[in-house]
This record gives sequence, structure tokens and C-alpha cells, in this order.
Amino acid sequence: MNYQPKVIRCRLKTGGRTIEEIRERYKGQGLTYRDFENIQRANEEFNGLVVLLSLWAYDNHESYHLHNWDPVDDERMMMALYYSEQVHPYPRYKNDLEKFKTDWAGQTYDPGAVLCFPPEDVEEIEVMCEEIIPPDPPEPPARPRKKKKKARRRK
Repeated sequence: MNYQPKVIRCRLKTGGRTIEEIRERYKGQGLTYRDFENIQRANEEFNGLVVLLSLWAYDNHESYHLHNWDPVDDERMMMALYYSEQVHPYPRYKNDLEKFKTDWAGQTYDPGAVLCFPPEDVEEIEVMCEEIIPPDPPEPPARPRKKKKKARRRK
């Protein structure tokens, strides 16, 4: 049995924040005013979407990880991710919406990271799948130790 995260249908509550609130949240991360504007745009696109998010043991269940969304929300999700890409530390789509749309439509877009949401941005609606933690494998039986032969001293 393999590990499986908890998967939850959730509503994102990311909208309505001012630039000042966003600036305070991301304080000390070296972001510019333009970055804060793009975060605000992404948040407005994400706001209200009902998506599947997952909670993982490896980060102590501290963040909700984007798992999937309904196809009807694909356009909004695309724009939210485009605005998120504007703040990416290694931007591939900086101010290039057409290239992003082409890659999105061709299904070649890869964010290169997991998109996470803090608990205060999430309203849980329904648990789709509980976390499955496989049992630890049993310890192998102890092997008897071989007796060491005493080394002979040469004269």
C-alpha cells in the first residue's frame, strides 16, 4: 500500500485583498509593486473556484496543494496561473500571455512547482478521500553475529 494524501473539495477564498494586505503577507520576499498587482489579479481569478486540494504529511498538512479543478473553470484557472507565472522566480511567460495560452491549449504547460494555498484561503466542502498512511514495514529479524577469530601474534 502506498501513501495517499487527503483530498478535499474546497472553495478558494483568495479575493478582496488590497495591495497593502498582500504586501504585508509577502513581506521580506523581495517582491515589487508589480508583483503584488499580479498576485492580486491571480487571487481574484482563484476566488470562489471550487477545486480539489490535497493535504500532505511531508509538510505537516500546513498547506493545501492544488490537485484538480472542474473543466468548466479552465479559463479562470488558466488566467490565475498566468498571473501567478508573472511572479515566478524563473519566469517563462513574463508578459507573454499568447505563449502561455498556446502552451496551455497544447497541454504542454508545466508550472514546475506545486501551487499551495494557506488554510485561511480555503473553505472545506467535502472530503473526497482520507489520507492513507501505509504501515511501517516490520523490522527484519536480527542476524546472529559471527564470532571473530582471534588474530595470532607472530613471533
